[in-house]
Amino acid sequence: MNFFDKIRDFRVLFVGDGITDDYRYVKPRGKSTKTNTLSVEYLKRKEVFHGGVWAAAEHIRGLCAEVDVMAGPNVMRNIYYVDEVYTAKVLNVHELHENTNVTQECDVRSYDIVIVTDFGHGTMTKALIERVSKEARFLAVNAQTNSMNYGFNLITKYRRADLVVIDELEARLAAHERDAPLEDVILALGYRNIIVTMGARGAIGFDGAFERQIAQTDRVIDTIGAGDAFLAVSAPFAAAGLSMKELVRIGNAAGAVKVGIIGHRASVTKEALEAALV
Repeated sequence: MNFFDKIRDFRVLFVGDGITDDYRYVKPRGKSTKTNTLSVEYLKRKEVFHGGVWAAAEHIRGLCAEVDVMAGPNVMRNIYYVDEVYTAKVLNVHELHENTNVTQECDVRSYDIVIVTDFGHGTMTKALIERVSKEARFLAVNAQTNSMNYGFNLITKYRRADLVVIDELEARLAAHERDAPLEDVILALGYRNIIVTMGARGAIGFDGAFERQIAQTDRVIDTIGAGDAFLAVSAPFAAAGLSMKELVRIGNAAGAVKVGIIGHRASVTKEALEAALV
């Protein structure tokens, strides 16, 4: 059986923060002559993407039978001023807005998998964390560290998780361990199935034994959402019982596809994933 067949009938619920990513393209002009201020010329071109939990869900719409989203009362608007030539972000501005299209409550118990994308913007309250931890059949979680929540949005908020996917900084902050070998950090966190992503250095997984694999691409256009793609795509396969070796390989492939996409212009597809796994 093709391993994609193992997940095609799954019903998946994504729970987490809605984000709008606003890319405004600029031409850097250097530093202001009178102050230490970066000077850019706005090129009057922008793209606006649905990010956060909405973008994460899109990566598996072509893989699973049903994919629903439950977003919270707030939407974080991230305004990025982006160098048009190199697609490098030169400045970020963050605005928290009310979500005028709050998702209706979903029956958590009815889904095969619940995937939590916790960006620390207010959706994942203690009550909601307790609810998904109690009711989800299979719970996959990422608790992201970013400039708006640094040190306050740690994976240790989740006592139960059937799969955890976080990056190295998030793992070290949660374990309060800056310098120890990453394997020791993973063991200190105590999750039975955990993958720690390391950017260009790949990822390391643990399910009782360690599985380390290198990244599958060195062609990086935009890193935004790569960790979310890793989580979203690997989680159904984890629920289907694939080995940690396969989960890390599939997650790395999803991340490799995503870093080749500017913003959320497109999502990971089955075809792109199959090509990356060859």
